[in-house]
Amino acid sequence: MTPASDSSALLPLYTIRPLPLAYVSQDMGNFTYRCNNGRRIDLPIFAWYIEGGVQRVLVDTGANAEHLKKYRGFDAVDINTFEDALLRVGLKPMDIDVVIQTHLMIDHCANTRKCGRARVVVQQDELEFALAPHPILAPTYIRELFMGLNFHLVDGHCEILPGIELIPVPGHSPGCQAVSINTAKGRAVITGMCTVRENFEPPAGVREFMPVIPPGIHLDAVEAFNSALRIKALADIIIPVHEPALVNVDRIP
Repeated sequence: MTPASDSSALLPLYTIRPLPLAYVSQDMGNFTYRCNNGRRIDLPIFAWYIEGGVQRVLVDTGANAEHLKKYRGFDAVDINTFEDALLRVGLKPMDIDVVIQTHLMIDHCANTRKCGRARVVVQQDELEFALAPHPILAPTYIRELFMGLNFHLVDGHCEILPGIELIPVPGHSPGCQAVSINTAKGRAVITGMCTVRENFEPPAGVREFMPVIPPGIHLDAVEAFNSALRIKALADIIIPVHEPALVNVDRIP
């Protein structure tokens, strides 16, 4: 583990492969704080494969309809099984070397146990919170999905592999982290916090007073707002982790 570097010289150029797993029917207000309440939307659940390095890296492992129905009672339908999604990039779960967990809510870690060889990278604050979550967020943390994983704990902003940085973005959860990835078109940032495009491109009537919209599900709305603003300032390419338009995208950039 090395301190984060501002230099992109000689760093690998990666491609991000979205791996959609399921749709879950949700109120849009859960994702755009104080906006869109009552508007139903089918939100996709993703894993993300970072292609182009020596190690095989996933950001999150998502969840499938079975997980979302069993643990949360959500109305959900599958897009791909985790195994079939990985086959799209020529891999099996046991091929994965590193899983970067943006956080440990159910829709981000339900398949991680299948990657039995992987180091599971998570912020120390996130694991500590997940083990004893505040009641506000407790239903979103399912201990049996993450207990006993091969955790590699980090503390704050760091470079986990050349050209792949972890950026704390608290607010949605205490230890939520975004993932910055060096690409041919600049810095792509997987947001970590549960967001869609509208969080970073607010519509008219909102953007005049809020340049970003924090996620509707959060522990601290102000902190989440500041984290979203940080992502918007850093990223050349923003990859919101639940953006419906990315379901049919094969690779970024």
